[in-house]
Amino acid sequence: MTIGTEALALPVRKGQWMHVWEFDSISENRLVWNAIDCKGNPWLNEIFQLPLHESNEECIGERGVLLSMLKQVPSSFWAAQSSYRIETQLEFERSSGLGSSSTLISNFAHWTGLDAQRLQQSVFGGSGYDIALAEVGKPLIFWLEKEQANWAPWKLDENLTSNWHLVFLGKKQNSRSSLLEVKDCLQKIQSDNFLKQQLKQVSDAVKMAQEIPMLEAGLEMWQALLSMALGLKTPYQQFDILPIRGGLCKWLGAWGGDMLLVNQNFARKNAFFLEKYTVVSWNEWVINE
Repeated sequence: MTIGTEALALPVRKGQWMHVWEFDSISENRLVWNAIDCKGNPWLNEIFQLPLHESNEECIGERGVLLSMLKQVPSSFWAAQSSYRIETQLEFERSSGLGSSSTLISNFAHWTGLDAQRLQQSVFGGSGYDIALAEVGKPLIFWLEKEQANWAPWKLDENLTSNWHLVFLGKKQNSRSSLLEVKDCLQKIQSDNFLKQQLKQVSDAVKMAQEIPMLEAGLEMWQALLSMALGLKTPYQQFDILPIRGGLCKWLGAWGGDMLLVNQNFARKNAFFLEKYTVVSWNEWVINE
């Protein structure tokens, strides 16, 4: 990804909807933005005056994210004497880390005609792999070349992942903050050819794996290499859990982990640890092909 090697990424089956209504407005033009969670409960309601390119309002919090997005839209996009209402609705828990930001960026870019990757960089930063997933909706190999996002098709045999589970930890990582925390280390990795070669070899092994042991060992090795390079704890270290033979426990999501990927061997051995979290079947939630 941002460290000069390929990333393997897969989308989930649930996403985010965005509905837009345009209506006549004689006196003043405005945009009303409502956000609804997966249970149908509203969690955000914001109003913006149009046009807003001259707004000096500071971009802070959730409203700041929306304001940053809206400021990228050309003034010519907004119809004269018209106001808008946008309603977004998630199909997954906000705390899951499954892509509320990336699906929001993708939907908004489709509506306004903006470039989703450029919008992502302007608002959130990061590599843009999650935007590519939201745009394509299929597993992919993602890499950056001269700061340009590239991707190619990939698939993961469901037979290899039939004993995998997602563990939602109930606390979403702040992607921007977590990226800033490891930014210096990522830059050092870019100049470490030996480490980059190791990561590439592991990535290639995972990408071409036809057997479960090879696939899971590759994922554990990838996590161990990045953990040492970035100075981050593995989930074993974070939760004080002993690795087990034939087990798999890997961070997924932002640096530091929004959720865990575990296999059945790990789940059986650590049933007590997993009791406090929501655990779902990988194949029921993730698009492998």
